[in-house]
Amino acid sequence: MASPALSPQDTCSVCSAPLSVTMRHCPTCKTDAGAPNVRRCRTDENLKALLIRFENSRTQVSRRGCSKEFSDLETVIKGKSGVVVSMPAGVARKLFDDPNSLYVNYEILVGANIRRPADLDNDRHRCAVGGLLFGSYANYIVYGALTLTEEGLPTYGDVYCRLRSVTIDKRTSFLEANSYRFVRDHRIAPGDKLPVGYMACWKYRHSLVLAKLADRLSTGQTESDWQAILIHSDGQNRENDDFVEAHIYEGFDSNAIESLAAIPGKKLRREESLDLEIAISIFNHLRGKTK
Repeated sequence: MASPALSPQDTCSVCSAPLSVTMRHCPTCKTDAGAPNVRRCRTDENLKALLIRFENSRTQVSRRGCSKEFSDLETVIKGKSGVVVSMPAGVARKLFDDPNSLYVNYEILVGANIRRPADLDNDRHRCAVGGLLFGSYANYIVYGALTLTEEGLPTYGDVYCRLRSVTIDKRTSFLEANSYRFVRDHRIAPGDKLPVGYMACWKYRHSLVLAKLADRLSTGQTESDWQAILIHSDGQNRENDDFVEAHIYEGFDSNAIESLAAIPGKKLRREESLDLEIAISIFNHLRGKTK
């Protein structure tokens, strides 16, 4: 397949050398060009498509008499939204037990022989979807969910970890839906161009949320209502999860975690309960909190 034409975003700002859309650093002068997932969201083509969807949504809700709710939700997203990563209790404990420990993604763990691959079908799906969306830098993407609270998806672990926005805002992008669902619903195949207007960088996350949720707004809604439609999960089946997916370029350590909370209703084994208790205890101690 022929290489895509370079755009201004694919040229190094320091030495003017061609810069691959999948690379973070200029291969010539090593200047940090920024996370490639974020750069892709900032292209003129994607931004234009996203803002058209956003303005169309504003018009739609105005006709239904929900302009106030639209404006209020926009303000809340800009001011209060963040990213929560759900993880197993053992992983959370390791992050706080060992200051040098990093939270990284599935691909890196498998590649380093730190964990076993998932079953064949699951492994194939993970690698295929990541490759379709990100190409070679899929190995650097950590997944989370956009939220208005300290809660995320209960189907991905035992503990909610909300991340400090200052530690991720310049390297995080958002996709309108779960990656698997997005690829399936848009029927994306190898070689296809990705649809534009469905991804956003941190600055435009409100535009993405409102473009997606406009038809679910109604008069009199409050923040709790908006959280319920921003993240919907039955707590059992990931296939039923509906959320705005966060893509964080590279992992994070315990210092990036703003809040840590057990996911309600989880039936944990004894060792998992101990891991969770220790993780929360260390987190509270480090943050100067007391139970």
